[in-house]
Amino acid sequence: MRAWQRLRKSLGPVTAHNFLIDASAAGLFAIFQALTAPFVAVVAVRRGATPLEIGLIAAAPSVAMLLSAWYARLAERWSRVGIVSWCTGIARLFLLVTGWTHGMGLYLLSFLGFNVLSAASNPAYTSLERDLYHQNWRGRLMAGVRFTLGLCQFATMLVAGQLLDRWGAGPVFSLAVVFGLGSAAVFSRMREPARPPAAERRRGPGLRATLAGDPRLRRMLVAVMLAGGGNLLVQPGYPIYQVHVLHLNNEGIALLTAMWSVAWMVGYPLWGRLCDRSRPARAVAAAFLLYLFPPLCYALGGHLGLLLVASGLQGLGDSALDCGWQNHAMRLANERIDAYAGVYFAFLGMRGTVAPLLGAVVISRWGLRPLFLGGMALVASGVVVARHLPDGPLEMRSEGPAVTPGL
Repeated sequence: MRAWQRLRKSLGPVTAHNFLIDASAAGLFAIFQALTAPFVAVVAVRRGATPLEIGLIAAAPSVAMLLSAWYARLAERWSRVGIVSWCTGIARLFLLVTGWTHGMGLYLLSFLGFNVLSAASNPAYTSLERDLYHQNWRGRLMAGVRFTLGLCQFATMLVAGQLLDRWGAGPVFSLAVVFGLGSAAVFSRMREPARPPAAERRRGPGLRATLAGDPRLRRMLVAVMLAGGGNLLVQPGYPIYQVHVLHLNNEGIALLTAMWSVAWMVGYPLWGRLCDRSRPARAVAAAFLLYLFPPLCYALGGHLGLLLVASGLQGLGDSALDCGWQNHAMRLANERIDAYAGVYFAFLGMRGTVAPLLGAVVISRWGLRPLFLGGMALVASGVVVARHLPDGPLEMRSEGPAVTPGL
C-alpha cells in the first residue's frame, strides 16, 4: 500500500487512476484471451479444417487491420475511450457464435467479425497511451499493465486446457465473453485527457502523406514487414504440428501458452526500462532476433520440451515488439500518433493477411519443415534492416488535465 501511495504521488492522481484502470482492464482481458486465443485454431483443426482455413484464422486479425487508416480517423474525431470500450465489448460477443457453431463457414465469419471490430480499438488505444502517461514513465507503466496481463493469462492457462477438455468450446468461450465484457466496462472508466473539440482539431495527414513525410517510419515498416512477415508466415504451421505431429491435448497446448505468458511477463519490464532509458528501436531489433528461434525449434521438432523453449522465445519477442514499436512510433510521431498508428496497423494488416495464407500454400505443397525454414529466412532479412533504425527525440512532458468522457 505504501509503495502504491509513493507511486501515486510521483505520477499524479489522474495518471495513477488511469494506470489502475488500464491494468485492471488488462487483467480481465487476459482471462478472456487465455480462454479463447490459444484454442480457436486448434478447435478448427480438430473439426477437420484445411490448411487454407487455418491460414484464414491466422490472417483474420490482420485482415481487420486493413481498415486501420479509417479507424485512425475515428480516433482523431471521437472519444478514444469510447471507441476502445464499445468496439471491444461488442466484438467479444461474436465469440459466442464461434464457440457454439459447428459449420466451418460460420465459425470463420464470426471470428472475422470479432477481429474487425476489435481492430477498431488499436489506433485509439495507442494514441491514448501516448497521452495518458508521462513520457519518462511510459515504458515502465506500459510494462506494468502488460505484466498484469501476462500474470493473469498465465494463471488462467493453468486451467484453461482442462476446462476445454471437459466442457467443450461453447461453454468455455461463453465464460470468456463474460470476462471480455467486464474488461470493456472497466476500461470505460478511464479519464481521457482533454483534447480540442473535433471541429477545431486540424485534420491529420493521410496514409500516403504520413509515409512520404518520414523516411524513418518507412524504414521501420520495411523491417516490420520482413521480420514480422516471417513470424506470421509460420503461424498456420504451429497448431497443425501440435495436433497432427505431436498429438497434444488441450492441456499440452495450454502449457505452451502458459510458457509464452511467463516469458511475456518477465520480458516486458525489461523492454519498458530499455525504451525509457535508451532507444526503443533496440527493443524492436531484439524482437526480430528472437523471432529467428521459434521456427527453428519447430523445424528441429520432435518433443514438447523444445516447443516450450519456442513458446518462451516467442513471448519474449512479442513483448519486445509490442513495447518497442509503440514507443518508437511515439518518438517519431510526436503529436501525429493517430496517423502513425493508423499507418503501422494498416501495414500490419497487409503483412498479416498475405503471410499466413502464403504459409498455408507452402504447407499444402511442400510441408511443415520448408515452411519453418522459409520463415526463418524472412525474419533474418528483417533483422538486417532493423540493425540501424533511427529514433526520434525524447521529449518530457507533465501531466495535463483530464476529463471523463460521456459514454
